[in-house]
Amino acid sequence: MSENHPRPASADQPRPGTPAPGRSGTRPGTPDGTATPAAGTGAPASAGERPGRDTGGRGRGKQPSATRPGSDWGTFRAVVIAVGVVLAAVGAYFLITGTHGLPNASTGPFEPTLESQFRFFAALEIGVGAAFIAIAVKFRWVEVLWLVCMMVFFGGVGRVISWAIVGGTPHWLMIVLMIVELAFPAALLVWHRWITKTVDLKRSLVAGR
Repeated sequence: MSENHPRPASADQPRPGTPAPGRSGTRPGTPDGTATPAAGTGAPASAGERPGRDTGGRGRGKQPSATRPGSDWGTFRAVVIAVGVVLAAVGAYFLITGTHGLPNASTGPFEPTLESQFRFFAALEIGVGAAFIAIAVKFRWVEVLWLVCMMVFFGGVGRVISWAIVGGTPHWLMIVLMIVELAFPAALLVWHRWITKTVDLKRSLVAGR
């Protein structure tokens, strides 16, 4: 019987662990045979790609920093919510207490007609406060902000008419409320307009880069 001996490797047979003939140890793709950098290793963008642009579509639709929470809009919305809470709270207080909740109010019995009308407007004040809160939460209804601001402003005008016709100086708290109701709506609308212009300017600068 003949014994099986391993055949010696021929000269043209590649040894294990060595690259096959005709293959280089570098990657093709460059004239000098150097390897092309792999993706994600800091390789320069190709001709069809723009630097700083996410080719996978990620990051699209990202809003400018001026519209994100914590910006000018965030502060504006917080102020609008605070105004709505105050108005709703005051309206609820007068809805419950009636005219007896007014400063220096008489301790006598309720006057039915006056109480009916007074509590009706107190309920409307709750509605105006709720409208401010809804505008701040749903911010798509910002156009309605002008309407509710005008309602508050005309409330201040009503206090001026009352002071002029009835005569006599009302309680100092009513005078403070009159000043706030006349000045604050205009200031809030001017603030809103200024932020809108600022955001549009920032967007145009970002788009022009």
